[in-house]
Amino acid sequence: MSSSGARVLIVGGSLVGLSTAVFLAHHKVPVTLVERHPSTSIHPRAVGYYPRTAELLATVGVEEAAKAAAAGFEKHKTRAGVESLSGKVFFAKEELEGGDELADLTPSTLLLLPQDRLEPILRARAEELGADLRFSTELLSFTQDDEGVSAVVRGADGSETAVAADYLVAADGPRSSVRESLGAEREGRGVLSRHVSIAFGADFGAVLGERRYSVVHVENNKVTGILVHDDTLTEGTLIVGYDPAKGEGLDDFTDARCTELVSAAIGSDEVEVTIRSRFPWDMAELVTGDFVHGRVLIAGDAAHQIPPTGGYGANTGIADAFNLSWKLASVLEGTAGRALLDTYQDERRPVGVYTAQQGSLQLAVRSRTATEEQRAATHDAMRVTMGQAYPSGAFVDEEGAERLPLTSDPRDLRGEPGTRAPYVVLERDDAPVTTLDLFGDGFVLLAGAEGGSWAEAAATAASELGLDLTFHHIAPAAGEGALTDVEGRWAEAYGVGAAGAVLVRPDGIVAWRTREGVPAGERGRALGAVLRTVLAR
Repeated sequence: MSSSGARVLIVGGSLVGLSTAVFLAHHKVPVTLVERHPSTSIHPRAVGYYPRTAELLATVGVEEAAKAAAAGFEKHKTRAGVESLSGKVFFAKEELEGGDELADLTPSTLLLLPQDRLEPILRARAEELGADLRFSTELLSFTQDDEGVSAVVRGADGSETAVAADYLVAADGPRSSVRESLGAEREGRGVLSRHVSIAFGADFGAVLGERRYSVVHVENNKVTGILVHDDTLTEGTLIVGYDPAKGEGLDDFTDARCTELVSAAIGSDEVEVTIRSRFPWDMAELVTGDFVHGRVLIAGDAAHQIPPTGGYGANTGIADAFNLSWKLASVLEGTAGRALLDTYQDERRPVGVYTAQQGSLQLAVRSRTATEEQRAATHDAMRVTMGQAYPSGAFVDEEGAERLPLTSDPRDLRGEPGTRAPYVVLERDDAPVTTLDLFGDGFVLLAGAEGGSWAEAAATAASELGLDLTFHHIAPAAGEGALTDVEGRWAEAYGVGAAGAVLVRPDGIVAWRTREGVPAGERGRALGAVLRTVLAR
């Protein structure tokens, strides 16, 4: 048996596994990924990525490629309920209605791009950054101890390889073999229904005309399901349910039966249909009790199964990977203590529980079964994906501050520790620079107009702790190379005074802030103490 090594072994090469590989490689962590399938997904599956996810992809140089690939879907923003594509329209609503009004919150937009189009982009970027991606490779077993993880994998030729790693990330989906081998229990409402995604070819052009849909809810006397079509108008996916309690099963979905269902959803027997493949899956609300098991960390659908109604599953999983990757990188490079990884559980599990519940609430609303109480508890997508405030984790709370709810309208947030650092447009040498452009590598310290002396504190703390910490002085007037607050929004957006400072983590989350300046002699010590707390040192 041959052997190899990596700092991190990722099991699962779908969206979350590939995202983890990209994010870790971005932080220069040697990573090996194993995926039992021969290549990336052949099924469209997830189709929408909210602006916060696009921000994360921008950090690692993926957003522009994804936007280019999504160009053909720019007009596919109508979610509708129909009798069929050629029949009555029951309702129609724009995805992220009022999206043009988000410019004050984010430079990114909703990305409509099927998973089978995004995964190859992530794969290419991961390989470009040096990740070792092994498709047609299956995890057979693993063990862990205080020193690391030892795994055995089998390649396409049947040969077995021993892989040694410091940590293992389980991104192997809702039926995660890694999670099962750990005996990790899940909580929640369980499996809500069972479904089959039918991928097919058909010429939609004549039926759709000028219309373009992101998601279509179809309901007639022959089929009830969800249909999506691609930008070529020649391929689509129809999702239908089945009930084992009624004697229904996967064997019922023959090519002939699938063709009948697709034709009923299109509303025309004259459109030729070719069945490409079938993909069974369960709609469930389940969250793993522990995301951290020693040196094994669980992410994505392996950690939380979210009803797909709001499109939150892939977005939440990619956010898991972004949160986890900088923490793994910090621990591996020795700038953080191992306890920093425990904050992955502290921060992301509450989000997983909340988002799974929101998916169920969206399901009730869209199926028109929601009570008034459920409708009131259903939050909009921007609050769910961008308005999070971690209840505890790798940040320092402000003394005496009232704890925020788990999510809020992101416009109500003002740079509180544990929340996404706000988007503000600045200027450098007459060119626009946003605050989000400053984040993604190491820690960043931002200081206001009268906070220039924080530069020395940042240099001292970085030197003493041996970590990457960049200082930015945000001035009210232009100067060569300086960041200028041309709109005068920075201090208010971040909730500090002119002499205050804000510490932002590599993942763009506020780690600490001081509203006012402190005596110069204490600044280095105070900032160093904060960083030691955040990094569990």
